[in-house]
Amino acid sequence: MLTAADFDKLGFWEDVTPEENITVYGMDFGDAYIMLTDDLGKTPVNEKGFIVAAAYDDADCFLWGVELKNFAALKKLCTTHPAGSQELLEALRAYKLPKKQ
Repeated sequence: MLTAADFDKLGFWEDVTPEENITVYGMDFGDAYIMLTDDLGKTPVNEKGFIVAAAYDDADCFLWGVELKNFAALKKLCTTHPAGSQELLEALRAYKLPKKQ
């Protein structure tokens, strides 16, 4: 089960959304930020489940979203590129789900 500490180690901050009553994890990228949820828009807790990264600009307008295979895929991207870097933001945006074999 994923915890806030797992996301904190990768450089994400934690926020509670009172209107949806969920915890989301985010990261700032200068004039943009991403928010992480599971594929149902809830708090990501299953390390083997999909994680959705949604990017927003500094005016809170949606820019793009991507579905990551699981927490391991997110962790790999975050350990390959520095937290909050343009390289990480671009790597997240360019991520493609692996094809089923």
